[in-house]
Amino acid sequence: MKNPLTVLIAFIIILVLALYMFMFQVRYDQVAVVTRFGKAEQGDRQEGGSLVTKPGGYGRLPWPIHSVHKMPKTVQILEDQLEQLQTYDGYSVIISRYVAWRIDDPLMFFVKHRTIESAQQKLKTLLREGQGVISSYRFDELVNADASKLKLEEIETRAAEQLTQRLKRQEYGIAIEQVGMRRVILPQPVTEKVFERMKSYRERLAQQTRSEGDAQAESITSQARSARDRILAFANRRAEAIKTEGKAEARSYYEVFKKNEDLAILMAELDALEEILANNTTFVFQSETVPPFHLFHDEPGQ
Repeated sequence: MKNPLTVLIAFIIILVLALYMFMFQVRYDQVAVVTRFGKAEQGDRQEGGSLVTKPGGYGRLPWPIHSVHKMPKTVQILEDQLEQLQTYDGYSVIISRYVAWRIDDPLMFFVKHRTIESAQQKLKTLLREGQGVISSYRFDELVNADASKLKLEEIETRAAEQLTQRLKRQEYGIAIEQVGMRRVILPQPVTEKVFERMKSYRERLAQQTRSEGDAQAESITSQARSARDRILAFANRRAEAIKTEGKAEARSYYEVFKKNEDLAILMAELDALEEILANNTTFVFQSETVPPFHLFHDEPGQ
């Protein structure tokens, strides 16, 4: 009698092989083309065609009757190698580009390419045929410290449009999502020229800044001089007015003092005495001979 465990294992192996031979699985991020004797038929599998677009498990006949070819729905990235190109104004640049693409028509893609690798090679060829886009732009539109002068986005858009037109004409079943420049490298001679241009630009910018600073300083100095002259003129006019007022007032006092000269002298001596005695000071002298201290000395007969 056979061992039940051996029979069970043999049954499981046969079941797995049968599932592998008669079924296949499609993930959510895949599409599949099921060929019959290597030939793909138009239309969905449920309608007798070869295309499977929905995820799940499906039945099949063993090879070579049916063959299942799975392809990704996701966006693929192709990075091209570095290429030396020439700009419109004669400069050489080394550019590495990339292409983001996806399978747009799985049946057409399968007929034209069969594999992702084959499609990548054809895309590289088409991408290099479109290198003329770069040659229609100046160097400063590719490399520039002023971002507003760059036209990288415009270049990438034009390259994507040209590549899309070529793919449509040849019916590759591929849709282009984006064409971009991954790296822009300058050869040594171009780098030296760029540095010289940058140096010259910085020197002009520095000279312009210095000139603007000198002009601003001269303007500030001129304004300060003008303000000083106005203040001095006002001060001189005011001083002259005060001087004139003082002379006029002094003349009025002189007229009064002329009428009583002794009183004027006495008032002047009292003012002088008040200023001298403002501090606690001791004087030793003959008061009767030194004015205004003679005021402390009684005159004979007074």
